[in-house]
Amino acid sequence: MHLFKLILIYLVAIISCTFLLIMDLPIAVVFLLLFMYVFALTMFPYCNTLIWSNNISKMDRFITKHKTKPVFAYPYAVAHETVTEQKLSVHKILSSYKQQDAQHNYRSLLATLDKDFETALVEAKQLQKEPIRSYTIAHIESLLSNFQTAKALIPNLKKKWMPHAIEGLIAYEQQDFGTFEKEALAAVTKARGLQKYLLFYSFKEMKERLEAK
Repeated sequence: MHLFKLILIYLVAIISCTFLLIMDLPIAVVFLLLFMYVFALTMFPYCNTLIWSNNISKMDRFITKHKTKPVFAYPYAVAHETVTEQKLSVHKILSSYKQQDAQHNYRSLLATLDKDFETALVEAKQLQKEPIRSYTIAHIESLLSNFQTAKALIPNLKKKWMPHAIEGLIAYEQQDFGTFEKEALAAVTKARGLQKYLLFYSFKEMKERLEAK
């Protein structure tokens, strides 16, 4: 967000706060209204894109606008750039987010982009949180053609889109176009926010590869 817009938002907030206090509203109510106003104009667009949005076009415009931020650089690269740019964006994330699970998750992703699936698997198995741990492992096992191992992890995938995403990836690896289309559509339909965006463009590229064969 541009500095001018941010200054304007807070200036309006201060003026509004003064006006509400003059009206003798309870201080708790004034601060609640102030918080809701600031959140709606500063944080809500980010939260909506990351968590709730179901509109690919709107997300694409927002992500394109904020593509220099590490959290949006990788999704933008998946949608619009090459694997080389995707790797660079993952390096940015690794430099910005030092939490242990984030490091293992994105190191696993980077190794996957390098097609170093054994290293990717080692990193994935160090993840602590479920269901992302089982999902990441199942994803890599699918790329290694260990389809039964990947399917055995599906009961651990509690988010509605996850089983469909793994089944779609397995179908892609087996060149089963019909099953791939069905599972990819189900995964994208059931996902929201940034995950929906990533699945949409990832499966779009995979579909184009299958159609080219």
